[in-house]
Amino acid sequence: MKQPTNQKPPYDQLEPRFAATIIYAGCEWKGRKMDCSVGGKNGEFMAYREQAYSFGKTTTGYFLRKLLDEKLTDIKGQHSSQPWVEIRFAEVLLNKAEAAFRLGKTSEAQTLMNRVRARVGLPAKTSTGDAWFKDYRNERKVELAYEGHLFWDMRRWKLAHIEYNNYRCHGMKITNGTYGYVDCDGQDRKFSSKLYRLPVPTSELKNNKLAKQFDEWK
Repeated sequence: MKQPTNQKPPYDQLEPRFAATIIYAGCEWKGRKMDCSVGGKNGEFMAYREQAYSFGKTTTGYFLRKLLDEKLTDIKGQHSSQPWVEIRFAEVLLNKAEAAFRLGKTSEAQTLMNRVRARVGLPAKTSTGDAWFKDYRNERKVELAYEGHLFWDMRRWKLAHIEYNNYRCHGMKITNGTYGYVDCDGQDRKFSSKLYRLPVPTSELKNNKLAKQFDEWK
């Protein structure tokens, strides 16, 4: 665990999509400067499971900004005018880039992913092979953050049992100007290999005597 520091994380040095996705200490949100700290006026920190519901507080030191309408102040009495977005063009480009990579079409894969990066003014990636796929994984994680893709991507790539097993998520706790990382899980997360294939529901097994459970779930 990193030692507490009085140095604010270099948020201004991160790529544009961070500020468009996350509400963090020092950013502007609805005309207010967020502090996201212990006892904070604009974004109060709350220890993990300190209470049953967050009630507008933050366990990680951050809030989600993506998909939210900053102009909407009455979230209970006023409906959003935003229609449901099933798929974005950026995802289409990234999906096609991965398909091209799998087919050995490196140049096409690079071009497609770089179209997504160019939208936010980021330089093109020229990596190839495993290095490109590593860059691509990060690109999907950042571009499609909080859109419900990463967990399924990791299952599809058969990487979840490696990277989603025996690890914990951490957050940023700010106390009187001191920044420190804190455990936001309380226990290690688990993802076994058998989770790549979900079990046949018990109700289905009872309803159909010919149905059999997968060996790993017996």
